[in-house]
Amino acid sequence: MRRSLTSRLLSNRAARPDGAVRTLWVRVGMIALVVAPLAAQRAPATGVRTLANVRELHDLMISPASDAVFEASSNQPLDGKGWTAVRNQALVLAESGNLLMVGTRVRDNGNWMKMSRAMVDAAALAATAAEKKDAMALEAATDTITVSCMECHRPYRDQGRQMGAPPK
Repeated sequence: MRRSLTSRLLSNRAARPDGAVRTLWVRVGMIALVVAPLAAQRAPATGVRTLANVRELHDLMISPASDAVFEASSNQPLDGKGWTAVRNQALVLAESGNLLMVGTRVRDNGNWMKMSRAMVDAAALAATAAEKKDAMALEAATDTITVSCMECHRPYRDQGRQMGAPPK
């Protein structure tokens, strides 16, 4: 069985003079100083890299997904495939709420996070309703989604005005 360098150093310490141990540790340290930066250059970047801003998330994910969920609450799907499509859109809406809580999109760690989480929770209610093919629960979930949108848009998008079209 092959032993690590550290275990060999520790087990042979008594047999070596202090100077030899010190010299060996200096060599190990020098190797580490040379190798560590090279390894760091090759290591992939970790963490999340956000690309879309908040407005782009709304345009690409939030608005289309919420529109589909709202439409389904007004015009109930006729078959399982339709309910699955509604559930998928509700999941997109929920996950986009999670994306609002990541990286450079976060406006503050207080209300922004709370309101983004409210959107996730409201969309999760819609996903559950669609999974159960429950039109009444879906309608209630869309009301909850609307409230979460209004509560966030008022301070962050509309600067205190009532919800409506975004300012140009």
